[in-house]
Amino acid sequence: MRAASENSFKAGLEVLLQAMRHDDVNAMAIAENLYGFSDVLRDSARLNHALTDPGRPVEDKRQLAQDLLAGGVEPETIGVVQELAGGRWSTPSDLEQAVENLGNEAVFIAAEREGALEQVEEQLFAVTNFLSENRELRINLSDLGVGSAHDRAHFAARFFGDSLNRFTSRLLRRSVRLSIHGRLLSMLRELTRMAANRRGRLFARVTSAQPMTDQQLERLQRILETRYQKPIALNVVVDPEILGGVHVQVGNDGINATVSSNLAKAKRELVR
Repeated sequence: MRAASENSFKAGLEVLLQAMRHDDVNAMAIAENLYGFSDVLRDSARLNHALTDPGRPVEDKRQLAQDLLAGGVEPETIGVVQELAGGRWSTPSDLEQAVENLGNEAVFIAAEREGALEQVEEQLFAVTNFLSENRELRINLSDLGVGSAHDRAHFAARFFGDSLNRFTSRLLRRSVRLSIHGRLLSMLRELTRMAANRRGRLFARVTSAQPMTDQQLERLQRILETRYQKPIALNVVVDPEILGGVHVQVGNDGINATVSSNLAKAKRELVR
């Protein structure tokens, strides 16, 4: 998201967090409300434009949001969506993504309340790695697979079954349902990053040519935590195509020490 959309998302997140301070608020119900509204926006470009039109008065957009949702959702959901409707958006699609992300945040909050957020992060990490190593299953669960998105989502829930808690299972089913152009892994990695961020940790994606030993991972984690002065959650991916070395991505920072990148650099130097 660009700056305007990011600021509007943060404002909506703040309203969500304020609402969640009350223990009697049903976080999972709000998550389902937000997922449902995200689907509505995805299916209606006209509504999406109406709620993000910069030429339309803010109060009109807030009222439209209330009229759409009144009586059918948790009261707190209306407040969140009204806040989003009053914001500025770089593109209409950013509103849809913001509503989706806030639905995910609500699931994380529900898990956190039950002391299950660490488990959610670990399970998302494990599912992502499992799917990265099982291409056929990954394709079957993506939009390239067979059957409807609804069918694939429920198949994913049945396949992983009791190995996932209800929060991780919901996030997985949602990701499978929304996966397009084979982006399932990237969606799951983003959810893992969000879970780590919710726990106050930075998320680092590590790509190596071959599996790293526990000692290597512990050393890398210490180095990154010293550099960023924050706990680091490592997600390790093995990619033989980089030939050797390691690539680390922490947020927008990239540390590339792979053989393939060094060869590419040497080649560029030779042709100058």
